[in-house]
Amino acid sequence: MTVVRKALVDDFDDTYPLLKKFNNSALAKEDWKQLFINHWKTDTDYYGYVLVDDKKVVGYLGMLFAIKVIQGEPHKLCNISSWIVQKQYRNESFALLLQLLKLKTHTITIFTPNKATYLASKKLGFIDFETHSRVFIPFPTLKCLQTDCFIVEDKEEVKKFLNQKYLKIYNDHLSFNCIHLWVKTKTNNFYIILTKVFKKGIPAARIHFVSDLNSFKQILELLTIKLCLKLRVLIVIIDDRYVKNINIPLSKRIKLPQPRVFKSEVLKSEDIDSLYSELAVLNL
Repeated sequence: MTVVRKALVDDFDDTYPLLKKFNNSALAKEDWKQLFINHWKTDTDYYGYVLVDDKKVVGYLGMLFAIKVIQGEPHKLCNISSWIVQKQYRNESFALLLQLLKLKTHTITIFTPNKATYLASKKLGFIDFETHSRVFIPFPTLKCLQTDCFIVEDKEEVKKFLNQKYLKIYNDHLSFNCIHLWVKTKTNNFYIILTKVFKKGIPAARIHFVSDLNSFKQILELLTIKLCLKLRVLIVIIDDRYVKNINIPLSKRIKLPQPRVFKSEVLKSEDIDSLYSELAVLNL
């Protein structure tokens, strides 16, 4: 008889064989173990739920819990990092997802759903918040000559510019492969968090967070060139909702395999970013 219970830190070794079935060659065992660490010291003492049959873990719903200050208020976040069940137990897999209904005080996000996860989440009332990524290729334009920016990349130097709100975000993501940059322009300065990833073998900079989107968009063409040169990547990727109505030569909207979704009683889609998620923790 199968049971669903909370996934505890000691369950990792028994859950790892399931996680390997995702066939992500870039992730080693120690990478997957990040899903079983309370990175942000919340009062939550579990890491999702496991489906167990006679002491054997046959299914897993991974959860990353965090608290983030949004619009001046602390909000409880729960990111669904993974949902996987052995084939012979698939008819019981929804029992794992039903555990999400217990998280009434959390904003729940799913950034990388497969089709089954997406369809199941819609039945539970999740809302689409992103359907496309935008890819920028470094291409010099006249606007590049009309703007200027300077990028501070030394982490300790970046830290000096951050207020209390951004300093918490900085410290919360310091142990991951995140790149923290402070961008200075003629009129404004802003903070960026990104990771270096590979998309179909192409080195790319994935932007997770920008503190001032208006300033970011004003210098986006020049910033794309500078980021590619500095980080030795060929493209820059950001969720499309951040750069809607911006037309830049050679930029491309790419449809996600499935929309990103969230469920919240208090937050709106524009409040959601990929910090505190598996995209940042696992460098996906």
